[in-house]
Amino acid sequence: MIQTIKFRMYPDEIQKHQLHEILTIYNRVKRIGYNLLFHGENYMTARFGEVKTIQQCLMSLCHNNPYVNTILIDNKQKLEAQKTWLEKRRNYMTTQLKTITKKINTIKEQNKHDRRLKGLYARRSSIMAKLRKLHLEPVVFGTKKLFRDRILGKISREDFRIQRDSSFSCVGIKQKGAKNWNIKIFPDKTVKLRTFSKQKGRKWLIIPLSVNQVQEKWFQEILNADKYTVTVKRKLFKGEVCYFVHVSYEIPEPAPNYGYEHGAIGIDFNYNFVALTNVDNNGELLSYHSISFDNLHTYRTDKCNDYISYKMDNIVNYCINKGKGIVVEDLQFDQEFSYNTKRNRKLSNIKTTALPLLERKCKKRGVSFRKVFPGYTSLIGKYKYSRLYNLSIHHLASYVIARRGLGFKEAIPAVYDWVLSHVEEYIEPHVKKSSPYHS
Repeated sequence: MIQTIKFRMYPDEIQKHQLHEILTIYNRVKRIGYNLLFHGENYMTARFGEVKTIQQCLMSLCHNNPYVNTILIDNKQKLEAQKTWLEKRRNYMTTQLKTITKKINTIKEQNKHDRRLKGLYARRSSIMAKLRKLHLEPVVFGTKKLFRDRILGKISREDFRIQRDSSFSCVGIKQKGAKNWNIKIFPDKTVKLRTFSKQKGRKWLIIPLSVNQVQEKWFQEILNADKYTVTVKRKLFKGEVCYFVHVSYEIPEPAPNYGYEHGAIGIDFNYNFVALTNVDNNGELLSYHSISFDNLHTYRTDKCNDYISYKMDNIVNYCINKGKGIVVEDLQFDQEFSYNTKRNRKLSNIKTTALPLLERKCKKRGVSFRKVFPGYTSLIGKYKYSRLYNLSIHHLASYVIARRGLGFKEAIPAVYDWVLSHVEEYIEPHVKKSSPYHS
């Protein structure tokens, strides 16, 4: 399990100038490396005049500094993420076309002169045009919003560069006892950074760190770690440029202290709140709780992550208070439909931040974490337990999730046996063959 600790750096004025130089060169080489990877051999030949590998080209730009290895890893991950997004976007738009075409055919069978057809034809043409123009585009370093603010003159050129070139990092490599080639942490609470200069006495930069009492234990773990990855970041805070160092290292997963001997906590994620249900080991409902996500779509990235982390801490604390493990749905987020912008943004925050963060927090604090098949939890809760408990569908779904995590299987209520016996041959099964519930 990876753990990341943040320390504050306190460079003097000369060291700030040298840090600015490192950040500028690192991010310039990173942008050039991305363009070489994105545009390919023709772009490389036009820029350097001869065919080389990307690593050789970048090494020539930064005086054979090993930072290039980290830059190549970051650029490859960024390009792969773009290709994945492009494929998902293409599948989503293709599904939209199929849905609209099916709806058009259904309406035409009923009435060829229906007024809705005009709007559906226009919508289909618009999607087809967007699908034809869909292609891989290079990323904008520093975010599009920051770039627009610079174009409109809302921020100065210097502030734009400070926020765009805001970090550099080095992946930890264990070799000959060295925990990191370019960035090293020392017991005297200093960090040693390699610069891009080849002059004697200017190859390394030593800056003091701030380590408080809480961080002291983690600092000792970092010193004893086999390898660690370090990222140096700078931020504008109240008009002042502050520097931080984020150290990530591997820690063993602690044995879970809160399991499923006395029951489980079922969790049902929704775009604006989380429903929790406390169930005993016999599958009986004991209590329920809700945790809301208010205005999640309006926060900036850092504040949004902090807010989600706070809410995930509330969930873990609830489980620790009850002394039970967590059961969640094994959700797949290949979205084939769209809501409004606000709801889409909330769902994106849940799938990319909340669920992975909850799992990491559970492992770190010794809470058992279990995933179950997500199909039909709301339907089972609605039709089997709504009259018994008189709760919302979401809490009933979390109740079914908790029971499923404890190994209980839901039988069809007797009241529906007679109905199903008369209509079963006319109902097509909706469960995929790969599902564990397919008979």
